[in-house]
Amino acid sequence: MEKLVRQIIANISSFPRPKNWVLKLLSLLFALFLWYFVVGEDKVDMNVTLPVEIVNLPRDLIISNQFKKQLEITVSGQRSLIRGMTSQHISKTIDLSRAAPGAVVIQNNPDSISLPRGLSILRVQPPTLTLLLDRLIQKELSIKPVLVGNVHKNYSLESVTVEPSTLEISGPKSILAQEENLSTSPIDINDLDKSTVKQVPLALKPEIADLIGEPVVAVRFTVAELKKEMEFSTIPIELDIAAGKEKEVIYQLLPPTINLTVEIPQALSQATNNIRSLFHAGITPETLNGGSTKHTVIVEGPPQAKILAIKPETVTLKIRETRKLKIKR
Repeated sequence: MEKLVRQIIANISSFPRPKNWVLKLLSLLFALFLWYFVVGEDKVDMNVTLPVEIVNLPRDLIISNQFKKQLEITVSGQRSLIRGMTSQHISKTIDLSRAAPGAVVIQNNPDSISLPRGLSILRVQPPTLTLLLDRLIQKELSIKPVLVGNVHKNYSLESVTVEPSTLEISGPKSILAQEENLSTSPIDINDLDKSTVKQVPLALKPEIADLIGEPVVAVRFTVAELKKEMEFSTIPIELDIAAGKEKEVIYQLLPPTINLTVEIPQALSQATNNIRSLFHAGITPETLNGGSTKHTVIVEGPPQAKILAIKPETVTLKIRETRKLKIKR
């Protein structure tokens, strides 16, 4: 028996060996291992998502509806191949190069999605996609401020301006054709008593907000204090004799009083009982020589007041007598 075994080994050893037989043997072993890893791996069914990619959409068209941007598919195959799909950027491509305005229904058949060899699609959700295509237009819409309440009772709202005053929007014709302006969110101006600027968001319909987001505009309010015109009669005219402190003057003013028309803030008229007492009329002669001279009447009042009319504007000063005062030493 031992002799027979030796003879067999000798016969095997005598067989001619091919060149690079070690490298070829390793290649064979690696091929067997790879075959076992791929073919021998268990098949699984997995749910994966694929993005939807729109290509070649004409420039004058726009998709006006919301549609599912991803498909859920059930894939059957080796687990390793399915996991490797993520690195290959596989997507559902929709070519709209020949599209026209209207509804386009896309069938999501398994055959319309290309997967790596060895994988198959069992199910696609949703089975169809509906795209509503519309003409793409541009429209400039004015912005209208919406005010709530009233300014303070002693003030008036002079102007309201919006910056920017208009917005140019690009979007579907079916949405923009019926829009004439945009409105701000309600702005509370109750008891506003000074000019100010407020940053205000727009109150947009959902379909408009999808086009332009959530813009904010600056609304400028200009308010002015309410004025009241008043007339006062027979205001006495005073003589300023500062130029002649050492003299006693006997004089006559013709006329001795004036009529006054003024414009004052409404708040001042409400806060003061005797408005007349706030105004003083007088003349200031340069000399106190005898005779008659004409002088312009000067009226002083609160800084908030505006003098509208003085009647008469000039008066005559008649000095009858001046006496030098005796100064006690």
